[in-house]
Amino acid sequence: MLHYKPKRISEIDFKKDKKVAIVGRVLEVGEKFFVVGDATEKIEVESEEGVEEGEIVRVFCSIEENKIKADIVQRLDGLDLNLYRKTEELYKKMGG
Repeated sequence: MLHYKPKRISEIDFKKDKKVAIVGRVLEVGEKFFVVGDATEKIEVESEEGVEEGEIVRVFCSIEENKIKADIVQRLDGLDLNLYRKTEELYKKMGG
């Protein structure tokens, strides 16, 4: 069973990763996609989910043929992205 690995967008390895979870802000919305950005990069995510520009989301994604498809979109209303990133960095420094 594959689990979704928490990753920053810049850390995604399209050859090795199959399922990832990314957190960021929705920057653009299209008909069957949206663009999400984190502190490192931005990426287009295929999705039928209705999201709005500016929303903060965690996207659980499958990677196939160098494309990212949203399996689940979790809205994170009220999340302080700066505090989240600081916590993420501390966690990585501690070996998590």
